[in-house]
Amino acid sequence: MTSRFGTQEFIVPIPFDAHRVQKVKDDFLAADALTKTLNPELLKSWQRSKDAIGVPANIRDVPRVDDDLLDAHILDMFQAPLARVSDDLDGTGMGLLLADSQGRILQRWSHDHNALDHLDRLGTVRGAVLAEDVVGTNGVGTVAATGRSVQISGVEHFADFYSQAVCTGSPVRHPVTGKLLAVVTISSDLSERSGLLKPLITSVTMQLEQQVLDVEQPAARMMFTTFLETVRAHTGPVLAFGPQGLVMQSQKAGRLTVADLNLIQQHCASERHSGRLALELSTGTAELQVNALEQGAGVIVVLERDRRTATTSIGPARPQLVGRSPEWLQVVHQVARHREARRPLVIAGESGTGRTSLALGLPFRPGTPVAQGLVTDAAERHVTGSRKWLQRLAEKLGASAPVIVRGIETLDAHTLDGVRSLVESSTGRGPVLLTLAATSPEEAEAMASRLGMSSLWVPPLRERSADIPALWHVFAEQVAHGAGLELRADALDALQAYGWPGNLKELRGVLEQLSLTGKRGAVLPSDLPDSMQGSRALSMIERVELEAIRKALHEADGNRSKAAEILGLSRATVYRKMKAYRLTA
Repeated sequence: MTSRFGTQEFIVPIPFDAHRVQKVKDDFLAADALTKTLNPELLKSWQRSKDAIGVPANIRDVPRVDDDLLDAHILDMFQAPLARVSDDLDGTGMGLLLADSQGRILQRWSHDHNALDHLDRLGTVRGAVLAEDVVGTNGVGTVAATGRSVQISGVEHFADFYSQAVCTGSPVRHPVTGKLLAVVTISSDLSERSGLLKPLITSVTMQLEQQVLDVEQPAARMMFTTFLETVRAHTGPVLAFGPQGLVMQSQKAGRLTVADLNLIQQHCASERHSGRLALELSTGTAELQVNALEQGAGVIVVLERDRRTATTSIGPARPQLVGRSPEWLQVVHQVARHREARRPLVIAGESGTGRTSLALGLPFRPGTPVAQGLVTDAAERHVTGSRKWLQRLAEKLGASAPVIVRGIETLDAHTLDGVRSLVESSTGRGPVLLTLAATSPEEAEAMASRLGMSSLWVPPLRERSADIPALWHVFAEQVAHGAGLELRADALDALQAYGWPGNLKELRGVLEQLSLTGKRGAVLPSDLPDSMQGSRALSMIERVELEAIRKALHEADGNRSKAAEILGLSRATVYRKMKAYRLTA
């Protein structure tokens, strides 16, 4: 303290308080040691928040903006894939959020009342502004501010009212320009399993960036432009089904279930002309206006007012490949790209995974004209002999139609060399797709390398268990039409928990056996084979946890302590989860 007496200055000492000085000294000395234990990026976020807001007490609520200020195009592009992710999160207590690059919430998804209550308590609703300079460090605004994936847990949030929440967010960038398009975040109450949410959110953003990349293709761009024009021109729900399995869904179509989308796509996606039809959806009977686009760019579907009218048709529906899980769609997209580029490809997988159907682009049914015209069965070589079989293959390769060789694992080394020579010297313009039954991707890669081709691994049914309801519905219509064999929830849980060594063939066999016994109506767990009863299905978050632990153990060469460090979890937590999942190093 400074005082002035006449022209002379002197310092008036502050009364000495040993306890206060000691506390200040201790805090000062401890500060550097404490901050070293925190993520430097978190400290930078706190500093930015402090510079913009001051103290946490200054944040009293979450501001909102009107709907007309929100980017509807981003939401329309990502509505369909995020709705599917939300279905997978059902029952986990987690909410899924999509925000624009400024941290404004465009939409939230959850089927869980507890999760919705959690988001309501935080003020996380459509239009909420979660920018870092508005509400401080959080799993939306901090991603938008840094362009990096983050997980903000409990008191790591700047605002006190977020102290019981954990938010894991990741940026969605344009795969070509790198521009930040949106932020996807999973929010929930504090949970021990939150440490393994990063792999999940990374998987989700990869799906969205793939969606953006697909839209960049000329036909898909045409479809997307027409879709946006249709959304602006109609007040009802609008859908679009485009090349390579691309799906667009307007905000008003968000009430449709995944089963609704699959049903509409099966009736419309493969059509080449426009028309009207009525379908029985989860929301009731809906009348659809289907507009086919030029140059194979897909179809636009407008759902008009519900009408209790007889179902009409726009023509016979072309059979569709069944499945909307990301694992399945990824291989569908990749096969489609090879087919369009006319590059030879080995499609490999376990027995019964649908390799030939993927090659055809539609369900494979032996004996049909399409199958007989396009599919060459390698097993026929044992009947006709290698020379005649290779001659027939050469004739097909000389045409411009696709050529599919089924079951190349049955060919001997000399015949395989002949196949390679024919493919390399073929003057035909059609794509060549070969299917291979294998036990591992490594085995498939070795075979493809011998043939000088790329390989693609088809996921087994146990890795795409989300598709079981749709597959069950299709198989039930085929083998037990009219029997009403509908899976009860507990029976579906048992099927999704089962390992499926026989894959799709085994699933179809279950329905065939039920049909032979005369079973009708609801299917209970007791109706299933003994081997399929009593198992508990893993949720999506549990599957991600299991995969993350497996990868960490592999990276750590089986060292559990090092794997725990990689995951950012305690060793005890990793040990317990390994025991729960029956996982060994």
